[in-house]
Amino acid sequence: MSISQIAIGCSIVSGIFAGLLLCFTLFFEKNKKRSRNLLIWSFLFLVSSFTATEYAFWLEGNNLFDLILHFAYPLILYFGIWIIFLIWLFETRKERKVWIILLVLSLVALIFAMNCMNCISF
Repeated sequence: MSISQIAIGCSIVSGIFAGLLLCFTLFFEKNKKRSRNLLIWSFLFLVSSFTATEYAFWLEGNNLFDLILHFAYPLILYFGIWIIFLIWLFETRKERKVWIILLVLSLVALIFAMNCMNCISF
C-alpha cells in the first residue's frame, strides 16, 4: 500500500467525521456553545480531509492548486459548495466572527501551501 493511498484513506475518514459532526450540530442547535464547538471541529476535520487529498495529489506528482486555479469546474464546485455550506451553518447560528476568523486562517494556509509545495515533504 503506497503512501498516497494511505493519505486518501485518511482523507475519506476525515471527511466522514466532518460530515458526522455537521449532522450532530443539528441535534445540539439549542445549545449554542456545544453547537459552535462541533462546527469548529467539523471545520478542522474538513480541512484535514482537504489537506490529505492535496498531499495525496502531491505524492502522485500532481498539484491540486494548479487543477483548481486552471478552472477545473468540478473541483471548484466541490470546494465552493463546502465553503458556502459552512458559512451558511455559522450564519444560522449567528457566529459570523468565528467563520471570518477561520476563513482568514484558511486563506493564510492556502497562500503558504501554494508558495511552498516542497515544505510538506518528509
